[in-house]
Amino acid sequence: MEKDPLRPLLYLPPVFLALIAATDAIAGGVAANTGLDDLAARIGEENLPTGAGVEVGQVETVNDDGDYGPDTTHANFPDKTFNMMSGATGVLNHASTVGFRIYGTSQVGIAPGIDTIYCYNAEEWLLYSYLRVASSSSTFPYEPPGEVAIFNNSWVATFGDDNYDKIALRRADWAVGADDVMMISGMPNSGDPYPLMVYMFNGVSVGIDGGGHVSDPVPAPFDGAGRQIPLIVGPQNSTSNATGIVSAATALLIETARTHPNTSGNFFSTLSETIKVTLLAGGLHEVGWTNNPATGGANRGRTSQPIDDIYGVGTVNVDRSWQVMTGGQHGGDSSPDSMPVAPYAAWDVASLLNGGSRFYKFSTQDVSDEVSILLLWHQKVNTGFSSYSMADLDLQLWGLDDKENLVDITGDAGIDVFDSGNVVSESNVDNVEHLYIRDLAPGEYALEVSRDDSAGSTRIFGVAWLFPEPAGGVPGDVNGDGVVNVNDLLALISAWGPCSGDCPADINGDGTVNVQDLLELLSLW
Repeated sequence: MEKDPLRPLLYLPPVFLALIAATDAIAGGVAANTGLDDLAARIGEENLPTGAGVEVGQVETVNDDGDYGPDTTHANFPDKTFNMMSGATGVLNHASTVGFRIYGTSQVGIAPGIDTIYCYNAEEWLLYSYLRVASSSSTFPYEPPGEVAIFNNSWVATFGDDNYDKIALRRADWAVGADDVMMISGMPNSGDPYPLMVYMFNGVSVGIDGGGHVSDPVPAPFDGAGRQIPLIVGPQNSTSNATGIVSAATALLIETARTHPNTSGNFFSTLSETIKVTLLAGGLHEVGWTNNPATGGANRGRTSQPIDDIYGVGTVNVDRSWQVMTGGQHGGDSSPDSMPVAPYAAWDVASLLNGGSRFYKFSTQDVSDEVSILLLWHQKVNTGFSSYSMADLDLQLWGLDDKENLVDITGDAGIDVFDSGNVVSESNVDNVEHLYIRDLAPGEYALEVSRDDSAGSTRIFGVAWLFPEPAGGVPGDVNGDGVVNVNDLLALISAWGPCSGDCPADINGDGTVNVQDLLELLSLW
């Protein structure tokens, strides 16, 4: 019998943890290995985000009995609302183990506050109930149900037909741009690469931190052939579970964007570009990570390979990404002249026409042992899902002289400025650029986002950065929560008067908390 061209070949990446052992097989390690313990030390365990209020879609293939849902009665899923979007289902063990990582209350789950889950059979999700690949080219994907902000795809697939695969990928990219929904998708653990859904431009492809996953670049004839995948890795032993961990970390960022004083109420903070760029900018670069910059000659510090060809931006790290998100939005300008200095960690979302540039100014007082800067933008799907509108943006860090003129620090000029890494990222195929710099000398710098393509229309980009945290923490942050706001003002007032020893309210260090400290705090607001 001839194969139905609209029936994809769906595969579950192998899961190495049995369901019965999933609650404790790696207990105690996930919070530490994802930076959650570091974040708890930073802001207090009682202040940790949990994913509360973030709804997720969990897409799974089926077993021989047609089951696609997790065990909704499991003790790790208390007080959860499961919506079975593809009809009645029994228990799929794979869905349960992945669910433990996304929203479970066990020690392997880092976003237990997620309480609403929409479950799908992957084939139905692809063809009829969400992306609608089986519909005409004039029919768009459905809007996400409820308030779904993340789709977790711990499966790999192909239609066995490049055209159908490309249409599915374009529809998924369109949905991300149209509805600001995050799509987190796992790489194959081994064997052949499968295009769905990891060949997306606008999604997040996930591998494992041990590197045992397929990591070949996107091949022709798919859109953007040569792009690097995965974009990020997770500390698990299968891509399915790592994808669940990255989805959970994404939920923590979304909750933070909605609730933190520096981002709450900011329309831009919850855009998919912002969530994705803050997630990726916080990636932890393990030993051996490289994006292969030139290490000598005129091109020292330049690369056309933004990320590591196996580990992407590195291992997902909640603490680092939280710092970037809560640094808030810091706007750039068309010139670095007289710009305010950017915080050590922050982000921006802005638009750029072809031939334009946007600059951000930095000032460092000490050697920066590690600097991570990430730029990304969505590729736009053209009418009828027939092709993409391809934009090309680049990223460069310049030195600034005492007159705020740009100083090129590539080549020999940068030998005394930074020890290793790249200060230019200029891929012609990826829709992500990344600077990773070691031992950057103290000084004044300007970051340039530039665009050079023929796509025509304005393109929105997200950019985020993480420099070393200032010694002594954030200036003016009296209560140590990483932001200077009304809570610090109240803490300062409560400590009014003479003080000695550990006295964070004494901002100017003169031994007394008084109006001078108040004025200093307000200047750092």
